[in-house]
Amino acid sequence: MSNYNILQKTISKTVSFSGIGLHSGNLCNITLKPSEADTGIIFIRKDVKENNVIPADFRYIYKSKLCTTLKAYNSDAKILTVEHLLAAIKGNSIDNLIIEVDSQEIPILDGSARGYDNIIKSVGTKEHINKFKKYLFINKKVIVENENSVFTLEPFNELKINCTVNFPDPIGKQTISIGNNYEDIYKEVMDAKTFCFYEDIEIMQKNGLARGGNLDNAIVIKDGKVINSDFDNSNNYFAKHKTLDVVGDLSLMGLNLIGNISVYYPGHEINRLVMNKIFSDYSNFRIYQHNKSDNFISTESVLTA
Repeated sequence: MSNYNILQKTISKTVSFSGIGLHSGNLCNITLKPSEADTGIIFIRKDVKENNVIPADFRYIYKSKLCTTLKAYNSDAKILTVEHLLAAIKGNSIDNLIIEVDSQEIPILDGSARGYDNIIKSVGTKEHINKFKKYLFINKKVIVENENSVFTLEPFNELKINCTVNFPDPIGKQTISIGNNYEDIYKEVMDAKTFCFYEDIEIMQKNGLARGGNLDNAIVIKDGKVINSDFDNSNNYFAKHKTLDVVGDLSLMGLNLIGNISVYYPGHEINRLVMNKIFSDYSNFRIYQHNKSDNFISTESVLTA
């Protein structure tokens, strides 16, 4: 990819949908609304009367175990399980969007990004005239390790992801290597559903999680076998889902990443840690927007771009 004079986008018109949260089991009604250029993606908790705006920004990550949870700075308003919806938003090249919700967890739909994708495509997108996308270029090698996970970012002239997972049977070791840009990567992984091992379900439920999970919205593995009767065991399926999570989580930087990603055993926590690491040192990156200089954002304001 060498063309960076691409206009920002939002959706063409308002669209609403509903569903059950994977972990809470609660019904959530969602409305996606067009937004102005340079405003980014924001969540609004309509069931909370004050301080209910939560930017889709990695600095607002509150928890990153099993799902990505965002929390407002000035209230207890939270948004759980944002990663699949955000992946669909990024995969459809959307930069600016208002997401109104009346509950704390984004609906899981079918456990992949397909349902959100269909909803977004039902209304389409529109460009912001003379407002160009912002790109995040990686200047030097960045490595983060956390328990079994290793996440490496290196300079490159496009976005490429190499993702490896290693789980007990029947998953085993799977690797995928895909790239060019967010949109191309997303198309390859959008249909891969979330998954879990049967023995972990009881533990999750005791901790107030997985209350909305079922065989329609998650792939479940028991005694070394997938128990979903309709499971489409495509090549590297589980590595694809973890890549989908990477796309959704990294969208919280609010920029279009250009670099070579290599991640072993990815998860929401290592995704959070690598975003923090990138922005911990200004020499790690540069930001470019067409019609402006490479350093158009000062070091004081770069993290809010």
